Formats: sequence, structure tokens, C-alpha cells
Amino acid sequence: MLALLAGAGRAMKVQDIASAIGEDVLATLKGRRVETTRSRLMRLVKEGRVTEGPSAWFTISPVDAGDERQGDPRW
Repeated sequence: MLALLAGAGRAMKVQDIASAIGEDVLATLKGRRVETTRSRLMRLVKEGRVTEGPSAWFTISPVDAGDERQGDPRW
């Protein structure tokens, strides 16, 4: 999801993200896979790696030059 959002260069809806990562968003009961994707994205929001704009729109979080995460090998 991080690579997808970083490469997109724009905010994406959770349904589009779920579809892009291979989740079957049409055949599942009541959008269950979309909700799983949303849950994963919300975890990334809490970690500061992803930002949620308007409801259900996500984008990669910008990394500022003075950001303390800069030395973190996950980035």
C-alpha cells in the first residue's frame, strides 16, 4: 500500500487501493475486503506513514527535512 500511494502522487479512495492491491472488492459480502484495507490504512495513519484527507481518501505522508523519521530504515 505504501508503494502504491507513493507512486500515485495523489490521494486515493480506499476502494481503489483495495482493488489495486488485489482485493476482490466486488464479490465479497458487504465490502469486507475494503474494510480490511481501511483498517490497515488506519494503522499506517497512526504510525504517521499515511494521511487520511476527506473520509476514505488516503495519501502517503510527506517527510520533511527535519523529520525525526528520516533516520528510520523503514523510510
